[in-house]
Parts: sequence; C-alpha cells; structure tokens
Amino acid sequence: MKTFPFFYIIIAVTLSFWNCEVEPIEPIDPNSNALYLSKENPKDLHKSKLQNKVILSEALTNNSIGNSNIRKLQIYTPPGYDKHTDRSYPVVYLLHGEPFSEKTFIDIKAWDETINPNGYFKEYPDFPTEGFRVWVDHLMASGAIEPMIIVMPNSDSDAGYRFSFYSNSILNGNFEDYIVQDVVQYMDAHYRTITHASGRAVIGYSQGGYAAFKFGLKYPDIFGTVASHSGLLLVDAVLSMGPVVIAENPDGFTGPDPTKFLTSAGYAMSAAWSPNLNNPPFYVDLPFAWPSPEVLPEVANRWYQHDVFSLLDTHVNAFQSLNGIYFDVGLYDELGTGLAYPYLINKLDYYGIDYTFKTFEGGHFNKTFERLAESLAFCSNTMH
Repeated sequence: MKTFPFFYIIIAVTLSFWNCEVEPIEPIDPNSNALYLSKENPKDLHKSKLQNKVILSEALTNNSIGNSNIRKLQIYTPPGYDKHTDRSYPVVYLLHGEPFSEKTFIDIKAWDETINPNGYFKEYPDFPTEGFRVWVDHLMASGAIEPMIIVMPNSDSDAGYRFSFYSNSILNGNFEDYIVQDVVQYMDAHYRTITHASGRAVIGYSQGGYAAFKFGLKYPDIFGTVASHSGLLLVDAVLSMGPVVIAENPDGFTGPDPTKFLTSAGYAMSAAWSPNLNNPPFYVDLPFAWPSPEVLPEVANRWYQHDVFSLLDTHVNAFQSLNGIYFDVGLYDELGTGLAYPYLINKLDYYGIDYTFKTFEGGHFNKTFERLAESLAFCSNTMH
C-alpha cells in the first residue's frame, strides 16, 4: 500500500489557505440571451460563473491506499449571485460516476477514456454545444429551474480503484464523509447557501446515483431531495454476476484490468465495502473465490451494509421524510441496470414512499443532459 507523502500535506495546506480560486473555466459570452439584466441598470449584466476550487479534505487525510486529500470542485453560481448579496440559494450536489472527475459534466474531453467502441459505453453524452454554464443559465431563463448553486466534487479513488462508491473505507478513505461533511461544510462556509436540508439536493449518475439514494437514506437532515440516474440500487444485481466475472478471468483473479469492466468494478466495490488490510496485494475481500461463481456469504453480508435496497428496511422513516425522490434508467442501459429496479419499486410501494420513476429511450450515459434537465427541475420544485 502507498503512504501519503509529507510534502503533499504541505502543498494541501497551502492550497487550502489560498482557497485556490481561479477565473471561470468557460468564457463569458456577452451576447448570451441567458444573462440577466439588472432592473436598476439594463446595461449591467449579472453573469453566472463556473469556477474551480480546491479544498483539503479532512475525511480523506491519511487513508491507507494513498488517495489524495486535495480535492477539486467545480462550482456554478447563478446570474445575479454577486448582485443580490442579501439572498441565500439552494444547492445541488451533483455526483459523477465515470469519468472520475470534477469535469465530468463540463468537459466532453473528460470522457475520452470512458467511451470505447469496443467497450460497454460507445456513445458520448449529449453535451450542450453552449457549454454547461450557459446551458444551466438557459434552464433558469426559461423558468425550468429557479436560481441555484451547483457543486460538482471530484470523488476519484485516484491512487486505487477509481470507483470510490462514495463510501467510507479503511482502504480508500472516507469518501462518504468527504461529501456529507467536508464539501457541505465548505459550501455553507464560503457561499450564501440555504443551510438546512430543504435547501439541499443531491443528484448522481451511476455510482453517484447510488450515493444519492444512500445519502437520502442516511442523512435526511442534510439532503432534502435526492435524484438518481442509472444508479446501482440493488447489490444483489452485482452479486448475481459471478459467472460473468469468472468468465472474464479464465486464469484466475489478477487484479483490476481496464479491459474487464465488471472485474475492475468488483475490485472497486470490494475496496469500498469489503476492504481487508491484511490481504495483500489488493487488500480486498472479493465476493467470489475463483474459480467458483458462488457468492461468499461473509463478504456479501458486508456489502449489504452499504446496499440501498437493504438500508431501506432500517431507514424507511428517513426516506419517507424527504421532500422528493426521483430516479430513472434508460431502456437500453448497457449494464442492464434497470432490470433490478422492479424489486426496489415494490419495496418503495410496500412502505408507501412517494417517488417519481421514469424510463427513457437511451443508455447508461448517452442522454446525460436530457435527464439532468429533468432532475434539476424536479429538485428545483422541491427545494426551498
């Protein structure tokens, strides 16, 4: 395992002290019809901003695998934010899946390693030609959403298995606490946010969609609305893939491999949910013992502790208390994610929980912005 170099800590403290604010990443278009005009001075444009920030995460400090505790955020502030200094804004926490970056939703180039004609994901997301910032401006100008702050944190397990699954792990570090504590506290301390749950929503894609549901179950006092796109909402769906994982590894388990998506995801889930610091060289307990595809019960039980389907039984009151629950999945999802959703829907119905569920003509990622427009509108209608 890697140790965390001391000089990284010195750099992190320096970056945190300076706050590392830079200019907006996207150029400001003075001709954009999404820019708001001041009533006092029609020539005074009050522009939105998209900025890069760097924070030092206490939750990720000194983790066993060596993941960096210096974390980047992309933060969108709406038109008029700098003008209306007496106003507080709702905040959407937008969580990525792949690619593992704070730029997932703002830079199509970030997807170059994820989209592969020979892999699972063959189509790029439907990135707006005007860029993320102006795209959100348009949603506000059209009345689809109210002015809000959107923060996009980097949750890459950069020294290890890439997928962090937004979970606390003795191996990866505490990625759950990083979001729920470090990022939320940073936003409330540095921005004019609504500082109660009804003013916060969490939206996520894929592993981020899993995290959105998990955070709603565990932290209804922090997030009042949750929205999940193509999220992993049933661990048993993964555990049932034992034969496929074994087939990917005819010569035995030899670690993550970028050509073996399910195998790499299995190692990542194990790093998040069943780490074992006494089991080198990968320091995880896998749920299968090669060459058998049968699930190991002792490992599966550890995974169930992080399974939103299982957590629903013990956190039903928390989920019932939320202001809004939204989830969707593509009919042509490359991973077959939606096949597990009837089980979750039946349980939500059994407990009498209100939710909005939709399917759409698309895959896991290729309709990202079409779906994000829906979830942002949903959250806008429930936050206050």
